[in-house]
Amino acid sequence: MNNLSNDLTNKNFEDEIDLRELFYVLWEKKFYIAAITSIFALITIIYALMLPNIYKSEAIMMPVGEMSSAGIGQYAGMASLAGITLPSSNAGSKSQEAIARVQSFEFFSNYFLPHIKLENLMAVKKWNQASNTLIYDESSFNSESRQWAQKAKPPRSIIPSSQQAYETYKGIISIAEDQKTLFVTLSVEHASPFIAQLWVEIIMDQIDQVMRHQDRQTAMKSIEYLNSLAPTVNYEEIKQALSSLQQEQMKRLMMVEANDNYIFKVLDSPIVPEVKSQPMRSLIVILGSMLGMLLSVLGVLALHYSKKSP
Repeated sequence: MNNLSNDLTNKNFEDEIDLRELFYVLWEKKFYIAAITSIFALITIIYALMLPNIYKSEAIMMPVGEMSSAGIGQYAGMASLAGITLPSSNAGSKSQEAIARVQSFEFFSNYFLPHIKLENLMAVKKWNQASNTLIYDESSFNSESRQWAQKAKPPRSIIPSSQQAYETYKGIISIAEDQKTLFVTLSVEHASPFIAQLWVEIIMDQIDQVMRHQDRQTAMKSIEYLNSLAPTVNYEEIKQALSSLQQEQMKRLMMVEANDNYIFKVLDSPIVPEVKSQPMRSLIVILGSMLGMLLSVLGVLALHYSKKSP
């Protein structure tokens, strides 16, 4: 029992000696640690100052509810057999479809990319606030000759492809639906706050037009088909069903043409942000300094114990 107590005492004593030795080593090399930490801090300060400001403009939207089709529910089976899709009363389905479309390559290449300048997406270095002009990365895009100059290996080309641009597009946009309120938030990040706002507006306008056109074409084809089918029907009940289906499609077409906001109602329009969203320069400097201190401490201890070991 006494031997066990003595062993514990000796172990605690050795741990205390080791702890004192540890602090002694660090204190002896305090100037070295401070110098390394200062170097890391200086590097991160320079790096943080070189990063361009990024501004985020966003819009908050609410799905527009579609008209109810409860009045013709009894004809849903016949509509399905006729190849006609009745409008859904679930606005969330349209909202989710719109979100998926905005994130798709098809929407980007066909409806967003034609309305912007490719260099504003792929080659902007920073934004000059005083003159409200964009400064481009000359290694990618020559602003004077308006020619692309980036180095590329096959299958890439000097001019960025739509697939290459799509990868950048996915990194700057964000669109999500709140599961509780069903509100949809759309945001775009860019070096220029004016372009960030403009691109949000373009996306909102284009997704509305795309889905409006799709539903317009569907309704018109349904009406044409029902009109061609009506003369061949002899039964009165079927004629009434077809008439109800025609009325429903006419209502659907009316909703497509009459509503200014077809998919989303804008609750909060995008603005030109005055305050940057990125980068958090102070956090970058703090993390860089902490990394420098950690590496210097580990280096001092590793060097000390490597010399001490036989």
